[in-house]
Amino acid sequence: MDENIKKLPDLAIADLIFTVKLESKTGTDSYNKLIKEIETHKMLPLYKILVEQLKWTEDQGLVSKLKAENESELKALDDKITDSVENFGESEIREAYLAKSDFYCRIGDKETAVEMYRQTFEKTVPLGQKLDIVFTLIRMGIFWMDHDIVTRNLEKAKSLVEEGGDWDRKNRLKTYEAVYKMSIRQFKEASDLYLETVASFTSTEFIEYSRFIQYLIFTSLLHLDRVSLKQKVIDSPDVLSVINDTPKLQDLLQSFYNGDYANFFGALAHFSDSIKGDRYLAEHSRFFTREMRILAYNQFLESYSSVKLESMSNQFGVSYDFIDRELSRFVAAGRLNCKIDKVSGVIETTRSDAKNHLYKTTLQQGDNLLNRVQKLSRVINV
Repeated sequence: MDENIKKLPDLAIADLIFTVKLESKTGTDSYNKLIKEIETHKMLPLYKILVEQLKWTEDQGLVSKLKAENESELKALDDKITDSVENFGESEIREAYLAKSDFYCRIGDKETAVEMYRQTFEKTVPLGQKLDIVFTLIRMGIFWMDHDIVTRNLEKAKSLVEEGGDWDRKNRLKTYEAVYKMSIRQFKEASDLYLETVASFTSTEFIEYSRFIQYLIFTSLLHLDRVSLKQKVIDSPDVLSVINDTPKLQDLLQSFYNGDYANFFGALAHFSDSIKGDRYLAEHSRFFTREMRILAYNQFLESYSSVKLESMSNQFGVSYDFIDRELSRFVAAGRLNCKIDKVSGVIETTRSDAKNHLYKTTLQQGDNLLNRVQKLSRVINV
């Protein structure tokens, strides 16, 4: 990580908050770690928010201690701003304002931090320093999951990058955007961005590399064809260097590609549980596991014109009744190109005719266009 890039705010604290909210009780290891982080970073505003949200009993001693420390540090920062205005130049004034902005960001005072960064941005001339402020605001928006802050500053960052942002900051922006798009279920866009930045990843102030690779694999499995998956992910040296850092991740990727569906379902079940504790993916856990099952079913059925339900259930390591219910539901929803003969227990694939579909679509669009032209001609004639 570039030494000039602060780990601010610390997104590991946001992960802790999410875990504590899931646990819904105090006294756990996660709760104790969170309280320690709040005390270390003097996060009184954040503590107050959590006390209100989670109905904690407020620790008056902790509040008094943090309040005194915040007031003391804030006074020193205000004195530094005054001294810079009276005795130094624009660069020193800007640095004093930035220090105060970072203070509010660190302690969890979102609204004041946004306003202070706005003032600091106005006092900033170099493009790189402007981008660094905007990047901090993006991280802060993701910390709080404030979509307005994130989207506005992503657009601002893109505009600044177009003015002449350096290579490192361009890639950093793509990483930030990839994680955010994944968090709002734009998995295709996120996959493209992860793949663009994997070879040049430097954003360790934002996300650990092993976690980045996990997200890359999840989104790639959903959207890459087999050839692309092999070239861009399975054989990627960047992926191979850390894939074993995450248990079952190699199993998930390889078993899907190799058609080892029983092992694939086992690995998928593992991640179905684990991503419920991931603050970016938790609300998409059911969607992710459903889509992955559909992909596996389609991949399996592509190899057959017909196959027995019992044989398929054995291949996937699940019961006959489970596979029957699953396939019936997905066929009815139009997600699988097959039909089930309940009497004989056979699945018959019904591959769609892409050319015929395209032909029909073209005819329909042509008819619509002719109708519009005729209506327009009548209006003109009148």
